[in-house]
Amino acid sequence: MTDHIEAILFDMGGTLRGSIQRDEASKLRMVSRIIDLLGAEASPDEFAELLTARATEYGRWARESRTELNEGELWTKWMLPDWPADKIGEIAVSLNQHWREATGERTIFPETRDVVLALFRSGYRLGLVSNTVSSVEVPRELRQLELSGCFETVILSCVVGLRKPDPAILLEATRRMGVKPERCAYIGDRLNRDVQAAREANFAKVVILRDPETFAAHQSNHPDLISDHYVDNLRELLDIFPARPNSKISSPVLDASLSTMWAKKNFPTLPDFFEATRRLGFARIELNHQVDSAMLAGIDLGKYQFSSVHEPCPADISTEELKNRDWLISSPDGDKRKRGVEAIKRSIDLAQERSASIIIVHCGNASADLTLEKRLRMFFEAGITETDEYRDLKQSLIESRAAIIGPRFKAVKESLLELLAYAGQFHIRLGLENRYHYFDIPTPDEMGELLALASPDQLGFIYDVGHAEVMQRLGFFSHEIWLQRFADRISGVHLHDVCGLNDHYAPGLGDVDFQRVASQLPRDAFRTCELQGFNSTEQIKNGLQVLIETGCIKLS
Repeated sequence: MTDHIEAILFDMGGTLRGSIQRDEASKLRMVSRIIDLLGAEASPDEFAELLTARATEYGRWARESRTELNEGELWTKWMLPDWPADKIGEIAVSLNQHWREATGERTIFPETRDVVLALFRSGYRLGLVSNTVSSVEVPRELRQLELSGCFETVILSCVVGLRKPDPAILLEATRRMGVKPERCAYIGDRLNRDVQAAREANFAKVVILRDPETFAAHQSNHPDLISDHYVDNLRELLDIFPARPNSKISSPVLDASLSTMWAKKNFPTLPDFFEATRRLGFARIELNHQVDSAMLAGIDLGKYQFSSVHEPCPADISTEELKNRDWLISSPDGDKRKRGVEAIKRSIDLAQERSASIIIVHCGNASADLTLEKRLRMFFEAGITETDEYRDLKQSLIESRAAIIGPRFKAVKESLLELLAYAGQFHIRLGLENRYHYFDIPTPDEMGELLALASPDQLGFIYDVGHAEVMQRLGFFSHEIWLQRFADRISGVHLHDVCGLNDHYAPGLGDVDFQRVASQLPRDAFRTCELQGFNSTEQIKNGLQVLIETGCIKLS
């Protein structure tokens, strides 16, 4: 019986993917890339022999010590200890991937994606724990499969410093997932690593995928290690683990939404994203401008709650195409402006159908030319903001924007009046968002003028935390000015963190002061976590804890 199994954790190599050894010529071509990366002069044959011997020595030590090193430590201490450590450390990940490619071609099993999805949809919580010397392969492969969001935790030995058969690495996974080991099953391919670790971690069940070419010899070497089940294909897991009788995994309900921004490349379908959103504890969903009609087709949207719609959703004409054609509400060309208005009206229609109360509106731009701003951002990243060149470039941006904003800002006001009349029929509010680029509309002064067009119950301010932070770091507007001037008009907030000038990170991964943010948020403003797809499920879960602890969101 598997009724008590709540979570299934997978191994990677030999379980979800296989490996084929490279032929000698291919291996030497890969080794030549390592030599080129090092700027060395060496024979590929001799260098390959050297690296093979050192990798073998490291593998023996790692197995005996049950320890795994990260790429930097591996290459500075074991693989190339006779090279300058600072140089090797900087390129260790690249060196490691070239060597991994030299030693084998790794391919996902054809059935992997379907089986993982079936188990996720059957109500099981999923995790992954793998012995590996690469910190980048597994995350990349899960993204390629559009499965990243299905896994609550991904633990790699080279990241945590532990390796199977040490049960501590499996127990770390259960700790992060908040599940008892005795309610977990582990799927692997090695008796001496996977069965032993799972037994010592007190997992309820172990399943071993047999390699037809090597398993008999492997089993004879470990006769005392016995799995609960042996399978020859991952599809057999669906017989061992039928749909859970009560597959609705309970989670605390947070008075917040998650944007579909995170769905991209993390899930194959929106319903899978919706289920992950519910498991994370979000009460609602924000449909963002990456969702088109095809993605929504065939879904019973009545099963879900939506707080808001971010235009232009449905994005049957993408945001990039709208910008490239200047089909924006800021266009002084009447026909183009009308196209922008119609795109937002389609979002209003969708919001009305889905009982979402607010539309997030981008007000267009003064210009789509980002040449000067890109240069300014390059200076910032290089740490040279306190220079005359930086100040002169910033002043050029300010003057350029001032010279061209007039007719485009007039078009925005005209467009908003049309949209307010249209949205008013459905009692839907428009929310104007502060933006990420300086040439985008509005500035704080422009926001004040636009909000004066209508009452708060018709028109509000969408406070994007990350955008406000980036504009402050570039030196254009203080973060605080948005809160000082418009806190009483905040209809909703987009919560995400910022690293340098890069935003949409899970809270806690950057350095935004979320306590300051929380102190200014109206109680009735909706909260949306607007996070890019590169954030893992675990990072989002940790980010939610940051938002709860700082008071940005509350349990409903």
